[in-house]
Amino acid sequence: MSRLFVPVLLLASWGALLNCAFAEDNGQGTIQYLSLDAPAGMSRAVIVQGLPLVHTRQLLPLDRDGKLVGEGSATRQIEQTLANLESVLKDSGSGMDKLVRIHVYALSTAIVAEFQEHLARRGLRPAITSVLTPLPVRKALVAVDAVAGGTGGGDAVALKRCPSVAGEDSCADAAVLPRGSIAYLSGQPDEGSLTASATTRAMSGLMRTLEHLQLSPKHVVHVKVFLRPVTSAQEVLRDVQKFFPGQITPPVVFVEWLAAVPIEIEMIAQYPVASRPAKGVEYFTPPEVRPSNTFSKVALVHSDRQIYLSGIYAREPSRGEPQGVFVFEELKETLAKAGSDLRHMAKGTYYVSDDDAARWVDRLRPRYYDPTCPPAASKLMVHGVGQPQRTMTVDMIAVPAGK
Repeated sequence: MSRLFVPVLLLASWGALLNCAFAEDNGQGTIQYLSLDAPAGMSRAVIVQGLPLVHTRQLLPLDRDGKLVGEGSATRQIEQTLANLESVLKDSGSGMDKLVRIHVYALSTAIVAEFQEHLARRGLRPAITSVLTPLPVRKALVAVDAVAGGTGGGDAVALKRCPSVAGEDSCADAAVLPRGSIAYLSGQPDEGSLTASATTRAMSGLMRTLEHLQLSPKHVVHVKVFLRPVTSAQEVLRDVQKFFPGQITPPVVFVEWLAAVPIEIEMIAQYPVASRPAKGVEYFTPPEVRPSNTFSKVALVHSDRQIYLSGIYAREPSRGEPQGVFVFEELKETLAKAGSDLRHMAKGTYYVSDDDAARWVDRLRPRYYDPTCPPAASKLMVHGVGQPQRTMTVDMIAVPAGK
């Protein structure tokens, strides 16, 4: 074998790894990892087609008995968190090799960087979004939630409890979303103090939206809570559970935000339809809600092909308009490379860590977005956006253009 032929084979093998295909019982599903110029341990975009999707709850560095592992050690906590994620995915019919997206929640950018190094050593390249936030468990340094390709051909949401991971029997560690249409419900904020009534009002608004869509709590796959302070997570969880009577609660994630409003909740749900519409994504505004030209209250994804983008940052440290323009131009460019565009976005999250970044998100969305089809979205003031000297990041879920 010639010396030239060896690197060619290596490159071909690496290319196969970046465009992994998984055979499913009910057809052929694929996951494609578009690394583009991303560093090791992540992809700029991940495209999943024809697979059920496993959504996990927020997983922390706890042992089977619920005790924190590796107090003060980021390395040990990352290892335990990844071990817990691996167990939950395995029990849900998935695996680390089918990761699509990971959200990393950490106390510092150094921990975020080390977490990505651990992924790289495992040969993994999911889409990644990182946020700096205190965590619900005292002295925890890192946590994750994830989306991964699943298996099986069930028609209903399957809620999973993993016995090898610490948790509550009344709360799911993961939910398997069957193939088919998906509803992304934008964050539902509520005014007032962080009390049971504030959480209840926010959840009640989401449940009314589900009713407009002819859905029920059994269709809910994932609940994400932005709250202040995060130490109230258990109290809020108890209130969220009341909306899922007669079943275990779907996976829940908690992020501390710095908004004046103490709580906002967003949701993902299965959206069964008798026949899939021709459009890859449609948008819905409940009748009691005033429409917006920069975000939709609900995005209904019908395409069997979804595109997950990693959090986008300015390439160089910057602020104000230069930072914002780079992020939105990069969003447009990455969508194009993945086969989509700014008119086919389904769900966006805008994380900002100061008022200047928040203002530029508001100013730039009308400049870039078609007002008739903005994505479902949440804009969130957080402690940090996961990279040093940056104050803005945007992640996105989209469908192919022209679908």
